[in-house]
Amino acid sequence: MTGSWPSAISNWTPRVMTDTDHRYPLHPRARHCVTLTQTGITGAEHLSTAGKTLLLQVGYRASRRLGEVTIEDGQRQWRQYLAPEHGTRFINLSGVGSLATCRITCRHGTLDTAAELLEFANPALDDGPLLLLSPHPDDAELAAFGLYSDHAAQSWIATLSAGEKLDTLRKQYIPGLDDDLANAQLRKGMIRAWNSVTTPQLAGVPASQLYCLGYFNDTLSALLDEPQRPQPHARLPALLPTPFRRWNPTPLPNDAAPQHSGERLIADLVALIEHSRPTTVVVTHPELDPHRDHQASARALALALTLSRHQPTRVLLYANHLHHGKHFPYGPEHGRTTLPPWFSTTSALGPWQCYSHPLSLERQRQKVVALDSMHDLRATLRLEKRLKRWWNQKVRKNGYHYYGPHDYLQTHIRADELFCWVERDAFVRGMNQLAHKGN
Repeated sequence: MTGSWPSAISNWTPRVMTDTDHRYPLHPRARHCVTLTQTGITGAEHLSTAGKTLLLQVGYRASRRLGEVTIEDGQRQWRQYLAPEHGTRFINLSGVGSLATCRITCRHGTLDTAAELLEFANPALDDGPLLLLSPHPDDAELAAFGLYSDHAAQSWIATLSAGEKLDTLRKQYIPGLDDDLANAQLRKGMIRAWNSVTTPQLAGVPASQLYCLGYFNDTLSALLDEPQRPQPHARLPALLPTPFRRWNPTPLPNDAAPQHSGERLIADLVALIEHSRPTTVVVTHPELDPHRDHQASARALALALTLSRHQPTRVLLYANHLHHGKHFPYGPEHGRTTLPPWFSTTSALGPWQCYSHPLSLERQRQKVVALDSMHDLRATLRLEKRLKRWWNQKVRKNGYHYYGPHDYLQTHIRADELFCWVERDAFVRGMNQLAHKGN
């Protein structure tokens, strides 16, 4: 991943309280009218929660502080955090033992007692291999480390870009190592490519199922706009994807006579799909995630699927960058997560299903280790930020652990990894519609 994430703040006071209903094109298997009481949730007491994703759609009245929703089912306790804005919100209740004894309380805000419970059937992920497409090294870990850890033997991961972009020598991983930016970029790409094919092995994913395609950072969209035209690297015109692919376990179409082109990217993806034969492909959401390389990754997948002799059943979608990050405060690590803020009930992809993948506390700790192994998520904090973290943690006791210098080690260490998902045909059809709209 490249780019920045909104700071994982613990207290935020907007100038004006606003009404912002979160809306999505959801298509649950069932909707249940429920009532929140002091002892549990009535209206769906006998609903089995096993094998389901449950989202509570409820009205929220905010104070001027970060809302803290506590969910208790008698055995476990979770917290989910809400921005200080009024409106409809979605509380993740997946995995609770019993709705009849599930107590929901809210600090620094008020939830309506009348609500609607959305019930989604979880996808049958054990019906075949999973192919995860990561636009850059670390995107797969941020979005789906828990998912691929729990399906390690059947998970395949392909990282599309080496993520070699470097704007200044001051941001080298090892200060002073290179004295020219071109070589420093090449070295960064080598390090991140190595990260992409080694970090998943911490979760038990076989090395024989890990690939880095090595296309250049921030170029994927341009490659697909003119797929037959080779496009040189901005600082290293003679560079090809080849050095970033040296650890791949099997040859791919762009190895024999390599080019940096969209046509070769699509051919590589077709070969991987036909080799791994996934029933589930996991990729960035082309609408929820605004990063151009992330949107291009979904676009490249759709183009590859139109050419592949093998077709998956479903496509799971994640967002590591957000259009509306300020509406989505995460709060301290280990809390629950829910759908990213969105404000439309229509989508080019059609109706969305939802899948909340649970992470035990131990799995979350393993995810911290995985993210820490990624060089791009290490940094030297400015003195001002170090002091601010110390003050918030020690004096204000804000509940954060601050496992690492990068904010992703706070925002993405959660009790769940949440995905939207659609059937293969709906994904390809929707991507075609988005491509035509873009033209």
